Amino acid sequence: MLVRFHCVIAAPLATVFLCGCVPIPLSEPKVLAGKEVSLEQLEFLTPGVTTKAEVIARLGQPSVVWEDARVMTYDWEMRWGVLVWAVGGYGVGYAGITDIPTHQLLLMEFDDAWRLRRSERVVREERTPYSECLLQWKAGIHPTSASVGVSASDGAR
Repeated sequence: MLVRFHCVIAAPLATVFLCGCVPIPLSEPKVLAGKEVSLEQLEFLTPGVTTKAEVIARLGQPSVVWEDARVMTYDWEMRWGVLVWAVGGYGVGYAGITDIPTHQLLLMEFDDAWRLRRSERVVREERTPYSECLLQWKAGIHPTSASVGVSASDGAR
């Protein structure tokens, strides 16, 4: 009876303790989805001068065009790192490696004549919906702290 009790307790505990995962950040860039827009590709942008048509000619079709707000976005996912995981117990085990993505956005706002007003590359947090990120950015609230941009007011990158 004591042996059976130990098996009933030990088997589930072993399964719990033999499971695990470890996130590992990586420095090498890898695009997981979409098409990356590099900082070098943005050097042609000049607030008040660059038009929507010029942007599309150089960067291709945007992911989203919000006509009413005159905002265009390009989005892609980059690998931040990998998640190494393992689960096992009672003679069976599984393991794997899964990419951990970051959601990158190039956000561009245009004036009434569809000339660039401002643009910014941001990293959208996983828990922030795409639409909320756009609304925050349009309102002048930075969706995240990691951003690089250019605006008509400062003219800097």
